[in-house]
Amino acid sequence: MSESWEKTQAKLLADIEAFSRGKPNIAPESPVEPQAARSLGADQGVSSPPAQVSVAAPTSAAVSAAEVAQAPAAAVVASPAGGGLLEKLKREAQAKLMTDSQRFSLQGEKKRHISDVMESTFHYLRELCEQINILKPSYPLPYSLLGLVTLEGLSWQEGRADFRLVPDASEDRLLDQVTLRFRLTSGQQLRIERENPAHEAFRAALLEANIAAKEEEFRNQKNHVERVAFTFPAEVKAGLAFAADYKMGDIRLLLRNIRRFGAAEYRLPFEVLDQATFEELARLILGEENRIDKIFRSVA
Repeated sequence: MSESWEKTQAKLLADIEAFSRGKPNIAPESPVEPQAARSLGADQGVSSPPAQVSVAAPTSAAVSAAEVAQAPAAAVVASPAGGGLLEKLKREAQAKLMTDSQRFSLQGEKKRHISDVMESTFHYLRELCEQINILKPSYPLPYSLLGLVTLEGLSWQEGRADFRLVPDASEDRLLDQVTLRFRLTSGQQLRIERENPAHEAFRAALLEANIAAKEEEFRNQKNHVERVAFTFPAEVKAGLAFAADYKMGDIRLLLRNIRRFGAAEYRLPFEVLDQATFEELARLILGEENRIDKIFRSVA
């Protein structure tokens, strides 16, 4: 991958927050239009090493023509075809070049397959968002925060899918990441009070859930904080990111605040991302029963 997975996780969280504020600075980091991704691989090629290695025979100006004429006949007779150490080395070098070329070709083909799967994932998520943004369906699952407050009666507010190409890649137009961000809301404001020191844990839980809250402190006569009132919108900012790992030859998936507050991470073979899996992924996003945990391998 072009950047560390830790940076990918942090970037997804930052993108979700930016998207929820109505400033989705999440356009593809490449001037290539999404439609252009359909032509991935059209000009793809892997340069093969040269088919033949030429070795120039050394000469010496100090050897006179007379010395050559006086040399034994066996020393100046060319090696028979297919014989001699040099010819043997040439054959071995040629075989190695052919093997390397085949290996490079297979690696390039696998990268292309991974990128194609990422492209299909992006197109599916983009079209899915377009339909859900119109329908704005209700979300069937509640979100619990430390068991103290439950967000329910949520519905889809907005969502957006994006992609990013591998930067500065020698391969032409390989997809690096595919992301989806969306927001659920009930349109309500919630208020909860926590006494000191329990308010610290609740503040940390809000931060982890990516919920921005206003705080009101209540102090005693000694100016010590006795309790804190938190006011925040009943909304969930969620997202997911697919990241192609071209070195390992598979794909990583990060879920954030999907079905529940918190994060989940999976590693999956690129071959499993087909139409049937996309349908299961859509059910996951919509809060419906799905088989994602059986299809993807969770990363502890």
